[in-house]
This record gives sequence, structure tokens and C-alpha cells, in this order.
Amino acid sequence: MKPATLLRHTAIILVLAGCAHPQPERVSGESDTPGTAVPQAPRLVLQITVDQLRGDMITRIIGDRLSERGFRYLLQEGVVFADAHHAHANTETIVGHTTLATGAHPADHGMIGNIWLDRQTGEQRYNIEDDRYPLLAEDGGVDKSTEIDPTQKVARTDGRSPAAILVSTFGDELALHTRGRAKVFAVSVKDRGAVSMAGHAGKAFWFSKAAQEFVTSSYYYDDYPP
Repeated sequence: MKPATLLRHTAIILVLAGCAHPQPERVSGESDTPGTAVPQAPRLVLQITVDQLRGDMITRIIGDRLSERGFRYLLQEGVVFADAHHAHANTETIVGHTTLATGAHPADHGMIGNIWLDRQTGEQRYNIEDDRYPLLAEDGGVDKSTEIDPTQKVARTDGRSPAAILVSTFGDELALHTRGRAKVFAVSVKDRGAVSMAGHAGKAFWFSKAAQEFVTSSYYYDDYPP
């Protein structure tokens, strides 16, 4: 498979946006001298996670095709970590996304795989399945007759929530820090991509191949937003 095709099929873009305090807080002991710069809290935080895109692939494989205002801008104007690692071996979607969202290891945040064996029931469990919170879209669940992701077929219901994530995410902490004023949203092709990044306090939307539209669950809304 060509690199461009690989990225097109595996890329997941997640948006995590937070509106910070309307007025920046003064740092303790800061001078009142006119002209002294007051640190400004960011108005927008954007986290983009691309599934299977290893750091070196950006320049090694697609470097000559980078647009000026895309990855090239981030590489030239941002901070680049050339040797950053997380200490976990399982690189499935929910494991990596939740690790990036929480900063915790899988043993702590609970997302050890896209599916795992439930010791109490003796059955396999899909990571974010939660029958208490059904989808807010008619016929938006997984069509097992056409679904190509074998882990999606393990789910017995269309309910989804972050309840199985055992620790707080960056979005959760942002919401706490701003006393609920932050607006946290996550959007992904995969349900597990969006739910893991939105955390417990955000809103998650993912694409339903069956319904051909973005969907969410009753964990996030009582009714589908207009």
C-alpha cells in the first residue's frame, strides 16, 4: 500500500477545543508596573492524533509534499520531540489515544486493548461499549454484515461512553480548571477515537458507516444537537 493511501485510510483527526478564562489570572507576586506583560491563557487548544503516523514518517515519507500551513508550519514554528516514547507495547487505537489523552499507562487508565476478556462474565468486551447510553441516531450502530473492523463486531449494543476510562483526561482537567466554561469536543472516524479524547467532560462525535453521518450517544446529549 502506498504511503499516501495508508494515511488516507488510517488517519484520525480529533479536535479538543477549550475556551480559557475570559480574563487571564495574575501570577502571584507579579509587578503592576505599566508595560509588564501578563501571561495570556490560550483561547484554543487543538490536539490532532493521527493513527499509525509515526513521528519520522512526516519528513521521511511525505516531507516533499508538506503544505506551508500544515505539518510544515508545525515543524518549523512549533516544538518537535524527535525521541518521545510511551512505555506500553500494545499500539491499538484505544490504547494509544487514551494514553495521549491522559498521560497515564494503560494499566492505570484501563484501556488495555480494543477488546479484552471480562473476567467476571468470561466474555470479550469492546472497550467503550456501554448499554446505558444508546446512540442518538436511528440505524447508526455497527452493521456486522458489512463491518470490516473485527473488534467492532464484539460489541453487543450500540451504546458508547467513557465510563471504562479510569482516570481523567486533558479535556477533563481543562473543564475543571475553567470551572466548566471550557468547551471540549472530539471528532473522529472511529467511536473509540472520539470518546477517548473527549474524556468524561467533553462531547464526542464519530462517523457511522451504517448511517453515513456523524453520531453521538445519550451519554453526551439527551437529544441529537441541531
